[in-house]
Amino acid sequence: MALKEGSQMTSFWLSPPVQSQLSGYAFHVTNPEEVQMGGKPVLEEIGPFVYTSVIVKNSKNAETGNMNLEYNNDGETLTYRPRYFYQVDLSSSISDPTTTFITVPNIPLLTAFSNIRGLGWGKAMAAQVVENTGLGTPFINVSFDGLLWGYEDELPCIKMARPDECGPPEGEKDIFAEDDGWSDDGWRRKKREADYVEKANAEIVNCKCEVGLLRDWDGTLKEPTRMYHGASDLSKRGWVKEFNSSPTLGWWEPGSACDQAGGHDGGILPTGVERSQSLEVWISLVCRRISLQFEKNTSHSGLPTYRFVPPKSTLGSHIDEDLSTRNVNNSCYCLDHQGFACLKSGVFNM
Repeated sequence: MALKEGSQMTSFWLSPPVQSQLSGYAFHVTNPEEVQMGGKPVLEEIGPFVYTSVIVKNSKNAETGNMNLEYNNDGETLTYRPRYFYQVDLSSSISDPTTTFITVPNIPLLTAFSNIRGLGWGKAMAAQVVENTGLGTPFINVSFDGLLWGYEDELPCIKMARPDECGPPEGEKDIFAEDDGWSDDGWRRKKREADYVEKANAEIVNCKCEVGLLRDWDGTLKEPTRMYHGASDLSKRGWVKEFNSSPTLGWWEPGSACDQAGGHDGGILPTGVERSQSLEVWISLVCRRISLQFEKNTSHSGLPTYRFVPPKSTLGSHIDEDLSTRNVNNSCYCLDHQGFACLKSGVFNM
């Protein structure tokens, strides 16, 4: 059945009967002092921490009043902008993530040092600003929940326009009191742009900078996805044609298959799938598609079904010495020529 307006199939796609989950694990650094002295880190894996996920695909645009689900004039595609909402599932988690604290590398600090690495004469001054802003230590102790959804650290917001009612962070110079080259119109435009951001990885909230690895995932209206609804060709149903209004992502190797939008929307799979087929599934949260392969026959509610899973080489490095995990098709996700390290198998740059 196609995803026609008002149809039962569309209703199932908008509100799937199966609830998805996000499971997270942390690697707690047990010897941060030794690591800072050049020692090898000793890690303790802690988890899982499980969050249930609700996806809203037809929310209302607060500015226009229109729905964020639109059937396009081409008669073949629809466009939607999802929102993801996460809530902890304590019964499935190893402990309460709000009270489970872990010691992890200070990502904002390390990122800032990496960004100033190539500076010339101003490098020493920039390093001093980085060290004196925010938490300022190579390792931080933070709750798992805070690491994902938000904890306080002023460094990631150092370049942001602070609200008028907020002064500079304690102990810092008010750089906004000086003329930084912005005209009045430019300053107002800068603030307007900040006001339209729903939620970012780092944001000033109640005059404090709040940062989280997945902070911009929760509740934020995501980029538009354009896909075929199947009314004109059922075989195309669910195939993603564009992401963020473009057939290319502009993130991975230009012109490569990695940088092409495509794959089936995870909420609606193709019809007539054979066990010999591979299923290409689009995962917008990581800006890539993955391939699923048939594993076994199974059943759900008495109905015979096929189980498809990612192969062992899904996140395999193209230069892995182990042939069972090597994946040459992943070479276009490696951007070493742009200064990004090519990661080992099983790790993906988000």
